[in-house]
Amino acid sequence: ITNTCWNNMHSSLSSSSIQLLLVVFILINNRRYDCSSFQIPLPGGKSISYNTETGVLRIKLNKESSSSSSFKLQQLQVKVPPRETKPLQDVINSIEVRDTGTQKGFGAFATGGIPQGSFLGFYEGDLIVSRETLDDIIQSRKEENRVDNDDDDDDDDDIGGGASAGEMDYVMSLDGGVTFIDGYNRAKDRTSFSTVHLNHADRGAPDCNCIRILDENESAVCFFTSRDILTGEELCFDYGANFWSGREHCKV
Repeated sequence: ITNTCWNNMHSSLSSSSIQLLLVVFILINNRRYDCSSFQIPLPGGKSISYNTETGVLRIKLNKESSSSSSFKLQQLQVKVPPRETKPLQDVINSIEVRDTGTQKGFGAFATGGIPQGSFLGFYEGDLIVSRETLDDIIQSRKEENRVDNDDDDDDDDDIGGGASAGEMDYVMSLDGGVTFIDGYNRAKDRTSFSTVHLNHADRGAPDCNCIRILDENESAVCFFTSRDILTGEELCFDYGANFWSGREHCKV
């Protein structure tokens, strides 16, 4: 169970919900639930879901956090589009990737006005379906970057904020630590905009003008503008507390 301890579950779930959870464990263990995934709603807006392809069992205990994105979508009067959907060409033509001139490195800037609720695209990158695979990729990337830095200290091919990007900077978790999208390589291509080029801004701050929405059914993350964007503004969203955990001193 990802990032959930039994004590929290016991205090947050009713006895009937715990019984249902035990039944789910038995079904999974005995492989009698013949489907790729399922989701079971629980009282109080809680739910249990399981994906047999990734082996991830998710238990949602907080109704408010799970519904906050849906509430924003309702406010913006938009919905998560089909996975193959691309942003409107007018939107793409109104965004360029360039140096911010700050320690954030490169970012995405509006070259023209972009309306509120505009679809910016899905997060692009390689889908990774286990933590072990991700760890191997990150370790290999560290070794590669170490060699590159030794060969050329003035290499201008770094990505992200500051002098060089962390190996995990473009990795987005879809389920709390098992399934990921790794946008590291896509971020190197600055000739065309991708949502991997969006920098951070604290939620509620004036420069936080985009939101991300997790599409659990498609293992994808999509982005929309949360207000009208003016020419020259940088497009940013809140990376979340987990991204900055342990490196708060690097927050930009």
